[in-house]
Amino acid sequence: MIVSPKEILSRLVRMPYFTIGGLSVFDLKSPYLRVFLSRLEKRGDIIRLKRGLYTSRAYCDAVKVRGRWTQYLEFVAAKSYSPAYLSLDYVLYQHELLTEMPVNFTLVTANKTAVFRNALGLFSYHKVKNSLFSGFKTVVEGGFPVNKASKAKALFDFIYLRRNLLAEEGAFRALRLNLERLSKADMAEFRNYSAISRTARMTAAADWIKNAGKH
Repeated sequence: MIVSPKEILSRLVRMPYFTIGGLSVFDLKSPYLRVFLSRLEKRGDIIRLKRGLYTSRAYCDAVKVRGRWTQYLEFVAAKSYSPAYLSLDYVLYQHELLTEMPVNFTLVTANKTAVFRNALGLFSYHKVKNSLFSGFKTVVEGGFPVNKASKAKALFDFIYLRRNLLAEEGAFRALRLNLERLSKADMAEFRNYSAISRTARMTAAADWIKNAGKH
């Protein structure tokens, strides 16, 4: 039986994202299905997020109408390269530790470092060792579950990935972070991650942050 684009799209418009494997319900052979999706993509009916992962234009439009576009993008960012959580510049800006708005979605992942660019934006993923893949919660925003780092963990990730460039306190201060936004609990949490990292540079960073809070 030939399945029309209209029949497929009638189901896809209700999915926040879908994979080729997830379309097995249509009982189409994989090569044919790939060609089929390619045609839908060229028509603008679907959007490829990365290889094998898609969303529909209609679903995106519906999310925008409901005023939940940012929450959807955050959800897609973490799902596109799971396991991953929003952190670094993106979360620091949300907590006003950074004043300059990031141009991409920044995430920490347990996978290899990667960057994906698609019609929805630029998504940057940075790998950390397994012992540091923590400090985030899954929160529901706008109806979408989103993995997001705590303020302290986002700051830790931000500095940890730059630690080789921060040989002394002057270089750290040059980052121009709004450290007054940190509470004592935040600083204690940061120090805990520094201890887990077992790196002298991160221990020093914890001291620099504590010193900055005294000024």
